[in-house]
Amino acid sequence: MNSGLLNGKKEKYCLQPGYIFVSKEPHLLTAALGSCVSVCMWDSELKFGGMSHYIKSCSYEKEKTAKFGNISIKYMIELMKKLGSNKTNLKAHIVGGAENPNAGSNNISRQNIEIAEKLLEENKIKVKTADTGGKMGRKIVFDSETGEIVIYKVNNMRKSDWYSDRNVNS
Repeated sequence: MNSGLLNGKKEKYCLQPGYIFVSKEPHLLTAALGSCVSVCMWDSELKFGGMSHYIKSCSYEKEKTAKFGNISIKYMIELMKKLGSNKTNLKAHIVGGAENPNAGSNNISRQNIEIAEKLLEENKIKVKTADTGGKMGRKIVFDSETGEIVIYKVNNMRKSDWYSDRNVNS
């Protein structure tokens, strides 16, 4: 079996909150998500993709960084197009947005999910997987070449869940 997620020849990259990663080179991208959301996107024809990992849905100030879904998703689409993608070939996964039981309100989680749904629909990008909400955090592994995704649901995040195997000092 030569599944992309089992292929050890791909570079690995752990995406921290507030970042975007897009590459024509095949990668296994990972992220650990609580109330944050990741949009994983790939071009089904050109066989490449990327991931965003944002903390809040919208930037209401002039701060235009990937910490915000309304910025990171739009920018990721633009990066995909600059690398040769036609929007009609783009597919996406939306993952994350777990409720934080320690927060007084879970609006952040819900808003993070809604901005992804809204922007992908506006851009006519087909959502293949939506694993969002609930009370459990998630660790994801996304194959940017094939579009395959593995989602691990967890009750508690460990510090080591935030880093790739190469970055953990334990």
